[in-house]
Amino acid sequence: MDWSKIFGITCGVAFLAGSVSAATLPTAKEVQAKMGMGFNIGNSMEVPNNPTLWGNPFPTQALLDSVKAAGFNTVRIPCAWDSHTSGGKVTETWLDSVKTVVDYAMRAGLYTILNIHHEGEGGWFQSNIGTSVDNTIDNKMKTYWTQIANKFKNYNERLIFAGANEPGPNVNTWTSQHVQTLMHYYQTFIDAVRATGGNNATRTLIIQGLNTDIDKSVKSAPVSTFPKDKVEGRLMFEVHYYDPYQYTLMTSQQDWGASEPIQPQYYYGDYTKASEPKHNAGYNAWAGSVDSKLGSIVHPQEQFAKMKTNYVDKGYPVIVGEFGANVRSPELSGSDLNLHKQGRVQWHKDVVSAAKQYGLTPILWDMGNESNSSYDNMAYIRRQSTPVGKVLETDVINAMRSVYNLGNYVNNGVTHVEDFITGGMETQSSSSNTPVAESSSSVKSSSSAVLPESSSSWNDLCESLDCGNVGILHPITGATGVKFHRNGNVLYGSGKIMLFDMNGNLVRSVGAAASSKTEMQLQGLRQGNYIAKCQGKVMQVQIR
Repeated sequence: MDWSKIFGITCGVAFLAGSVSAATLPTAKEVQAKMGMGFNIGNSMEVPNNPTLWGNPFPTQALLDSVKAAGFNTVRIPCAWDSHTSGGKVTETWLDSVKTVVDYAMRAGLYTILNIHHEGEGGWFQSNIGTSVDNTIDNKMKTYWTQIANKFKNYNERLIFAGANEPGPNVNTWTSQHVQTLMHYYQTFIDAVRATGGNNATRTLIIQGLNTDIDKSVKSAPVSTFPKDKVEGRLMFEVHYYDPYQYTLMTSQQDWGASEPIQPQYYYGDYTKASEPKHNAGYNAWAGSVDSKLGSIVHPQEQFAKMKTNYVDKGYPVIVGEFGANVRSPELSGSDLNLHKQGRVQWHKDVVSAAKQYGLTPILWDMGNESNSSYDNMAYIRRQSTPVGKVLETDVINAMRSVYNLGNYVNNGVTHVEDFITGGMETQSSSSNTPVAESSSSVKSSSSAVLPESSSSWNDLCESLDCGNVGILHPITGATGVKFHRNGNVLYGSGKIMLFDMNGNLVRSVGAAASSKTEMQLQGLRQGNYIAKCQGKVMQVQIR
């Protein structure tokens, strides 16, 4: 590799450039306090073989910017892996594709949850939780998570790994053997990530409840059954909330057995329709009456209180990794549809309110399906048509925003964050306190350029320029007539300044090439060595 073509290095001045030292990342509790409310990019990256097969385009920066703009401070990226393997390992092509989406999310300033999602891949993991460990499954967990963790080992605390999605078996009663098997696989996940080192040594990790079901988890998976971690306070727990099922997801009436009455769909939530009691949320087909708890905020409050008592209060922050409700169209129309939509707005507000009340992070499920002719209709932000990122369910989003005192949604633009790989804890706005109203349509500042060279080539440069002891600032080479120096925590230059980590990733970039005076602030960077470039002049910057 001829590095003189990249940096304009024409002299033999050398310097020591070791690896960026790993940081001790914040605890799970500290991370969760900044996560606010979240959004799922559903039916995309978890689709087997090709993320566009279920009707959604490949995620874009515009989409992730719009998620941030809507007031979300967290994004969950459900992801397939098993269908993207060759010779038992995830292909580099797929790892790069996932990295593209993760970078979009991180650049938008979002806390980013990356998981292993299994439904579309034959349930290779979650449908095979038996009473004993399957070595094939265990080896896959170790191999995949080792690869994933290595790919992202230097990302900061805003990237979080989740071991699974909705682990089975889908039975009413979990035995202690089933629980032990699941926890063994989680132990494999945790050990694999920690073994990769770097920031992964203290990264926040998430394990899932039994079927991500609240009651099953509380009954059969107390914290005493949890896997062990080498570091303290870096685990979170995940459940999902789609209650009542007849209201949120069920697309046709169901016959659940000869001895049980037909289960009707629920159309109306907090706004009930007296003339159709069987279609009001909480209707009990067995008792022939409506359970008011299921149709109000009382039920999520009761359920989430269990999460606080059994997990949060015992040191494990909890995320509600999925929640949401279909729009009952085309089943309903006219005034009935309007009544349904009013109750649905209240349902979302109730779930988010209860989550915030008990210290949980609620993460909205979005499947991208915008069609009113579909019975699976749960799209809150536009993906399948233009303009991408348009908020489709303004009333729902505003109801959720109100819980965090964000006010009604306004598109005010987004400021990109570029130091998510080796940067420190950014002082990002969070939906838990400060309004965030940003959109991809008005980007205030962004820079996405990265060095095309591989990290191994970058390391070759670092090794070839070894000069022994390193000071706070060490100039490497420079172009004549270019002013470039450091004073304290500021770099000063006479053109565009770019700062790279030791893996060749762009950390920060300010100014224009023709600028006569440019300043780059160095606050918030992690300790370690960096390379700065301005108009062909290159220097080493060490942050202590």
